[in-house]
Formats: sequence, structure tokens, C-alpha cells
Amino acid sequence: MGEVSALFVRKMLDQAPDTIDRADLLQIAGVPEAQLNNPDFLLPVRKYFSLLETIAEEDGPRIKFHIRAAATMTCEDYGAVGLAWKTAPHILAAFERLDRYSRLFVSDVSQYQMEEMGELTRWSMLRALPRERGMLLSNEATLVTFMSLCRQATGPEFAPVSVHYRHEAVGCPDAFEQYFESPVEFGAEFDGYVFRTEDLMKPTRLADVGVWSFLDNEIERQLSDREGADSLEARVRAEISLALSDGLPPVSTISEKLGLSPRTLQRRLSDVGVSYQALVDQSRHMLAQKLLRETRYSLAEVAFLTGFSEQSAFNRAFRRWEGRPPGSFRTGN
Repeated sequence: MGEVSALFVRKMLDQAPDTIDRADLLQIAGVPEAQLNNPDFLLPVRKYFSLLETIAEEDGPRIKFHIRAAATMTCEDYGAVGLAWKTAPHILAAFERLDRYSRLFVSDVSQYQMEEMGELTRWSMLRALPRERGMLLSNEATLVTFMSLCRQATGPEFAPVSVHYRHEAVGCPDAFEQYFESPVEFGAEFDGYVFRTEDLMKPTRLADVGVWSFLDNEIERQLSDREGADSLEARVRAEISLALSDGLPPVSTISEKLGLSPRTLQRRLSDVGVSYQALVDQSRHMLAQKLLRETRYSLAEVAFLTGFSEQSAFNRAFRRWEGRPPGSFRTGN
């Protein structure tokens, strides 16, 4: 089922009731005390869920420890990933990279989806509905964590229009509404938030597209090193990049090159927490950066080589990726 960083264990232990022996909790998690400050130390997610269930038994009946723990998460806890979040052009850009960033800390992560609906935007986690109590507690804490990072990047007043969980509440419902400062619906149709679209487009406190772009590339390098050059994602991105000059390649084209059926390719990508469409978007972004930095192609030619039929569509996509137009990226302004 994957692994999770000791970072989360440390945060949960700090909020556990004093009536539980810390050594016992460390034994349940299988994490040595000396590794609690090492975010690269990963433990099986099953042990993490058992830890949460044990703490919840002592914290009940109005369980709040996981809310308190998740609310203490800061961008600094996440190193380069946290700084990338804080320096993103806007919160929308940070959310759009979340699927990749999360994999440095959780090896088996969800896919995420943004859906703009005019004045509102829905952000949702695409994962199997949690069943076990530990999974439910982790699911509840996840949305608190992301909101804590948003407020670190933008300010304490940042809040969604509403928050949604598909399962019934395990933690104290009043505590969730107090933290989010928004209505919280349990037994909902999706896990995630509804935001005002304009709020997602507001600059972060430290908005710096140069630093953000550098860190984004560094995070990609770390992930590539961890996953290996022969990982399925790397192979798919490479094939997409080669095919983009002929337009957006359908999944059937890429799957054929890899000797897989379209359905098998999409299932295997889903198993590692990424979608084919997300890889297409990443490939276009990375290729556009490379062409703008290393070639003298005109902007119209770069648009064509990255699979856009019109330069205006390329310009809009590049602004979404980088927070500035491609011409400014090329000149460094």
C-alpha cells in the first residue's frame, strides 16, 4: 500500500495524549526516535494507520489530535517542496504540482483534479474511499495539512468556500469547521475543497517565478533520481515529448510505443498516482522551458512544437505554469 514519511509520525506524536507512552507509539510505527526528524525515512503506511488508531482510542470521543497535528504543518517542514509552495506564482500553480510534490513524502499518493466552474473551482482527491479507521483519520488530516500550507503561503485569512469528505466524520466535526472557517460536509460526493477561483489566482506572499521554476526543476530531478531513468513515468514523458510536434498524442499512440494496451498503461499510471493527462501537461511544460532557454525558435514555433494549435493557447498555458508569459521567461524578466 505504500510508505509515508516519518515527518508525519513526529507531528502526530507531538499531539498525542500524555497518557500514552511515547516509546510504545514509536514501536507501533516502527520508527526509531533518532529518525523522527528525517523526512526521508519512510515507514509502511499500514503502521502509520495503526499509530493513528492507537492515538485516537486514547484521544476520543471527540478526536482532535490529528487536526492539531496537521494544522502545525509548515512549508519549512517540507524543505524544497515547501519553499516551492511558498514561492509559486499563485496557489493554483502550487495545487497543480501537488501530485508530483507529494511523492517525495508519500510513495503511494492520490491523484488530484482541478475543475473550474466559473467563479468557483473544485479541487478533489481521486482515491479509493477509505475504509479503515486509520485511513479515515489520515484522509481527514490531509485536507487540514494542505490548508495549513495555503495559509503559510498566502496569509491566515485564506479559506475555502467549503470542505468535503466522502466518509462520515471520525474527528470532531466542530473542530474541523473551526479550523477551516468554512462549512464542512461529511458523506459528500468527493474529498476536497471548493474555492473562489479569484482566491486561487492571488499571488503568494513570496511569489517569485524564478525561484519557483528553479525549485520545481530541482524537485523533478529528485523524483527522477528516486524513480530511476527507466521508470514508467519517465518513459511516457519522453515518448510524449517526441510526439508533441504532431499534436497532442492520444494515450493509444504512447501505449503502442511502450508495448502496452491503453487500458493497461492508464491502470499502471494510476497505480503510481499519476494520470496520463498530467504527464502530457508536464511534458509540454518541460519541453517549452527547454525550447525557450536553449533555442532561437519563435514563440509561435515553440507553441507548435509543444502541441498547441494556436500561440494564444500556448501563452495561456505558459502563464498557468510559470505565472508569466513565455517571452518574459525567455528574457528572464
